[in-house]
Order: sequence, then structure tokens, then C-alpha cells
Amino acid sequence: MGKSTHFSGQPLYSQVINLLDRSKILQISQQHDGERYVKSFNCWSHLVVMLYAVIMRFDSLREISTSMLAEARKLVH
Repeated sequence: MGKSTHFSGQPLYSQVINLLDRSKILQISQQHDGERYVKSFNCWSHLVVMLYAVIMRFDSLREISTSMLAEARKLVH
């Protein structure tokens, strides 16, 4: 992995996302037909939301959706 690992001053969530290779994840998903019926919410978006939910320790889909709506303008990943 040729990505930089100097993350001083960045939030934990941003650090985790920066370590992931978006193109490789999408490529693997397409190889296994993970994107077959996808219109807009692809595997990358799903992974980003699920990592956010784990880091924030959410217990329900309602918590995830409420937080995503509140933080939508801050998330540019």
C-alpha cells in the first residue's frame, strides 16, 4: 500500500478511510457481481457508512440514517 500514513490532526474516521483503496474495493465488488443491481449506493458508499456506524457505536439503522442526514454536508468521501 503506497498511501501516506502520516495522519496527525485528522479524525480517526478520516484516517481509516484514507487507508482504503477505493478503486480496488470497487474492482473486487464488480468481479463478484456486487454491483449488479446498484443504481447509486455502491459498495464503497456502503462500506463508508458501515465503518462510520461501527466507529460511532450505533445500535440501529435509525441512528445511522439520522446521523448521516445530519452530517451529510461534512462527508465528502
